[in-house]
Amino acid sequence: MEFRLLGPIDVSEQGRDITPTAPKQRQVLALLLARANRRVSVPTLLNEVWGYEPPRTATTALQTYIGSLRKTFATATGTTARHIAEHRLVTDGNGYALKLADTEWDRPRFEQLVLEARGLMEERESQRATEVLGEALAMWRGTPFCNVKAGSQLTAQSRVLNEAHLAACEVRVDALLSAGRFQEAVGDAVALVEEHPYHENVHAQLMRALYASGRRAAALEVYQSLRRRMSDDLGITPSPTTRSLHHAMLQDRPDQRYLSAAGAVR
Repeated sequence: MEFRLLGPIDVSEQGRDITPTAPKQRQVLALLLARANRRVSVPTLLNEVWGYEPPRTATTALQTYIGSLRKTFATATGTTARHIAEHRLVTDGNGYALKLADTEWDRPRFEQLVLEARGLMEERESQRATEVLGEALAMWRGTPFCNVKAGSQLTAQSRVLNEAHLAACEVRVDALLSAGRFQEAVGDAVALVEEHPYHENVHAQLMRALYASGRRAAALEVYQSLRRRMSDDLGITPSPTTRSLHHAMLQDRPDQRYLSAAGAVR
């Protein structure tokens, strides 16, 4: 079976979609998948599906959902529900665990590719790093759990996944800058700024990409826009690092060593 987490969750067997259609059953599967190979306690599952005051019938309903998932997996793979209960969706103390090999779901592969790209960046293999990160980011199919009604647990898991996606995007912009692919870096950074209007690093990346493309005025306007937004909405100013980058770009004869180290020039 193939389990996909990086976007709407889905489960398939030999190309056939076997993702549960029942909302609560899909919610249970989503949390088990988000925490694959780890025990998810019954209280945690009850809280996810029903909140802090589950009905008296909730535990029985949860057992029914687990049983249905086991039957679905068994039918799809030509095994038995007992086999699934022993090897795939197992009872673990006062909880359940979904057992997956790294090759059976997308998250481990994504994390491995990002780690590989970071190593390539350390070795100054920025061109290869952009390719590896492109492969990693292509695995994302949309917003995590967008086809699931998310409770408190899945909401937290979604934030974790979104942060991992953002971090990979930031590394790719740095790799593009290091590889001298400034226009591509501008495009990626613009998208990140639109999605994260208060994130200083992605604004700094856009500033660096624009400056490296010969668009100093546009780079300086990015800073001013960020400064106004942070001041008006949050009552704070950009960090010393971002202000230093802005100051260097203001100079008619900027410190090339600083800008080079910041990735704003080759």
